[in-house]
Amino acid sequence: MTSPLRIQIVDSEETHWAQVRQLQAETAMGGVPLIIQRSAQRALAYLSLGGSGFDVLAWRGERLVGFAHARIDRRMAYVEGRLQPAELFYGGDLRVATDARGTGVVRALFDTVREHCASRGVHQGWGLINQGNDKSLAVMTAGKHGQRTTIQRTFVTASRLLLALPSAPSRPVLEEWLPTDAELEALPREWSHRFLAPAPPPGAMATVRATYPELRFFRRRADGLFVTALWNPTRARQLRLLSTPPALRALAATWNLLRPLTRAHPFPRAGECIETVELAFAVRERLDAPALRQLLHEAHRMGGHIVNVIEDGLEARGSPHVHGPANRMRTHVLTMAIGDPPVPTCPPEVPVHVDLAFL
Repeated sequence: MTSPLRIQIVDSEETHWAQVRQLQAETAMGGVPLIIQRSAQRALAYLSLGGSGFDVLAWRGERLVGFAHARIDRRMAYVEGRLQPAELFYGGDLRVATDARGTGVVRALFDTVREHCASRGVHQGWGLINQGNDKSLAVMTAGKHGQRTTIQRTFVTASRLLLALPSAPSRPVLEEWLPTDAELEALPREWSHRFLAPAPPPGAMATVRATYPELRFFRRRADGLFVTALWNPTRARQLRLLSTPPALRALAATWNLLRPLTRAHPFPRAGECIETVELAFAVRERLDAPALRQLLHEAHRMGGHIVNVIEDGLEARGSPHVHGPANRMRTHVLTMAIGDPPVPTCPPEVPVHVDLAFL
C-alpha cells in the first residue's frame, strides 16, 4: 500500500538538505540526460537579493518524493498605473521522483507554495516554465483553487557552446570594474524600468558580492556605464550529465579531438560539471554585438563550456543576438494571483526583467 503524502514547509534550513540534493541528483531535466544539483552548503544554493525563502518537501513515509523552493521578495510591478516595488512570490526548482509522478505530488507542491504565501499576506507572484513542460503549465493555468495565471511573455535563451576559444577583441569595448558598495547599491536603478525587476533592500547587493566573490563586473570603456557581471554559478548549482547517449558521445569525441586546434576546455564526462557562465545583473540595452563578443571570450577564460544569453521576448526591440553554435530554448514568464488581487501584468511596450543567475 502506498504511504499517504505528507507535506512539510521548512524555512531554508539544513536538516533535510542532503535528501533534497539526492532527489535532485536523481531527477533529470525533461527529455535530456542532465541534472541540476544545488550546493551542498544550503546558504549558497540560491542567489537572492533580500526577501525570504522557504522549501516545500513532499514525503511518502520516510522517503522524499517531491521538492519545491519558493521565495518572497520585492519586484517592480504595476500598482495604481505605474511601476513601483511590491512583494511578489516566486516558485521554482520543482523536483518529483520519477515513480511519484502522476500521483498528485506536483499539485500538492504548487498548492502549498500558494497557500503558504497567502498566509503571509502575499497574494501575487510569478514564475518560469519551459515550453514543452505541458503538465506543469496546465496545472498552473487551470484556474483552480482560487489561483489565476497568465503568460506574460515567452523568451528565447541561447546556450552558446564554447566549442572554440572566442577571439579576443582587438579593441575591447568593456573593462572589468570593481564597484564600491555605494555603486553596487545604485545598480538596481538600471533595471527599475522593467516589469518584475528586483527592488532589493539596502545592503543586499553588497551581501551578494560578499557571498559570491567570483562575480566579475564589466562596464563600458567609452562612458563607464555598467553592462553586466559574469558569473560561473558552480558554487551555487551544478549542471551535470547523467549519462552520455550515442549522439552526445560523438559530440564529446569530436570536441576533445579538436581541442589542440580549438583550445576548448575538456568536454565533461558523465557526473562531471558542465561549466556554465551567466550574465548576472545585465543591463540588456547595453548588450550589443561587440560587448557580447568580448563577454564570450571572458567566459572561456573563466573555464566555461556554455554561456547563457536571453535573446528575444523580453522587450519589443533591441534584443541581443548570439552568433555561433547554440542550443535555444523557449520559456514562458507567468504571473499569478490568489483570491481577489489582480494578476500582475504590464503594457506590451514595457520590457520584462528575467535574470537566469537567480533561478
